[in-house]
Amino acid sequence: MKVQKYGLDESTHSCCISHSESHSIKEEIISEMRKSGMRKSDALDALLEAMLSTHKPFLLAELAELPSLKGRDQATIYRLVTKLREAGLVRQLNFGDRGNYFQLNVADHHHDYLLCQDCGELSEVPFPCVVNAVEERLRQEIGWSDLSHSLAFHGRCPDCQDS
Repeated sequence: MKVQKYGLDESTHSCCISHSESHSIKEEIISEMRKSGMRKSDALDALLEAMLSTHKPFLLAELAELPSLKGRDQATIYRLVTKLREAGLVRQLNFGDRGNYFQLNVADHHHDYLLCQDCGELSEVPFPCVVNAVEERLRQEIGWSDLSHSLAFHGRCPDCQDS
């Protein structure tokens, strides 16, 4: 599936998703899920809204605590995330003992992360990913397809260095 590409500000390497783009992406994901027999529900709609609002990775527990999902059954949220992951619409990021994070898998839009080994802060690498060029060479020169990667740098954030 190729979910609509949305704007990326190269100067800061951060998401610039408008409300209309968010709506288009959400509707395309829902349409894709309907093809696999899943029906649109309030819980799915709320989950996609929450994940599109910041487009950052979430632990399942963090998702359940978001205002738009608070009070919803955690098992329902988990099942929805699992179905989205199985359909390739959500990527699962494993940062070791920090647990599994989940993020919408939007085509042509990739993030790498910095993970503080002391406080657990997770932040986006503020530069374009250089591994994308390696992926492209693997496609063109070796013939691989459907490539993806996840990259996390582990270290100590500035706040933890100061304490």
